[in-house]
Amino acid sequence: MEHVDWDDLRLLLAIAREGTMRSAAAACDLSAATLSRRLTELERRLGEPLIDRVPSGCAVTAFGQRVLAWAEQMEALAHQIERAGDVTGSHGLEGTVRINAVEWMSYILMKLLGSFQERFPGLAIEVLTSQQPYNLARREADIAIWSECPDEGDLYVRRIGKVRFGLYASRDYYLRHKVAIKKKEWSKLSFVGYDERRGDHPAARWLKTLPGAPAPSLRSSYVLGVFDGVLGGSGLGVLAQLAGDTTSDLVCIEPHIRELDQDVWMVLHPALRGSERIRAVSNLVADIFR
Repeated sequence: MEHVDWDDLRLLLAIAREGTMRSAAAACDLSAATLSRRLTELERRLGEPLIDRVPSGCAVTAFGQRVLAWAEQMEALAHQIERAGDVTGSHGLEGTVRINAVEWMSYILMKLLGSFQERFPGLAIEVLTSQQPYNLARREADIAIWSECPDEGDLYVRRIGKVRFGLYASRDYYLRHKVAIKKKEWSKLSFVGYDERRGDHPAARWLKTLPGAPAPSLRSSYVLGVFDGVLGGSGLGVLAQLAGDTTSDLVCIEPHIRELDQDVWMVLHPALRGSERIRAVSNLVADIFR
């Protein structure tokens, strides 16, 4: 049998996880044609098909499942070696730390990490925003900041604080509707909120409890869309306090909506706890949400 390239096995892993050639190609930063060519070459080297192309996407063959299991073991060992290098190597406070976080927490991190470069000039931080958590075991990120305590895998988990929410308006909107706002005449005001796809969002449900409040006239599918709409003067909206209180053009109407509080959980792989750069960044993040 010819030599098998580990990089080609990584591509097989991506295809199996993504389910389609197009999605796997995007995840691997390759064109679909290149990915298909490399898969064909890997199958030629191994002598059997690994993937069946079906109308719904890609299905792993029985032989492919066996190869996939070995590839996952190889991936786990590769990540274990990399993590060992992070801890025992000479990197110190140099390199890149990748933080996966949900939308509000990503925005807060980007806004409040501040002048960390002055304290740690050799460090770079990447904030990776997603609705679903990245896989830390596969090194998709180094640190995760989640709003729910994970119950999976051998992970180090620490609750580092809360994100609190309030009702905000732009300064201009507040001045134009000051009387109605002070009297809480919600029916005379406009609101910014979420679209129908996120109608079950806790903030959307809370807005419905305001007596006489109309449905949001400006709606978005993501939290920063709500933030931009409120900042732009389109009405009142629920924002994270760490975002609203640090933006000078916003006025807080309801300072703390307790039922919307979210715990903030920091999650990382236990093998990285000894890494100096991971420890430095995790302390920075904890200070923000404390």
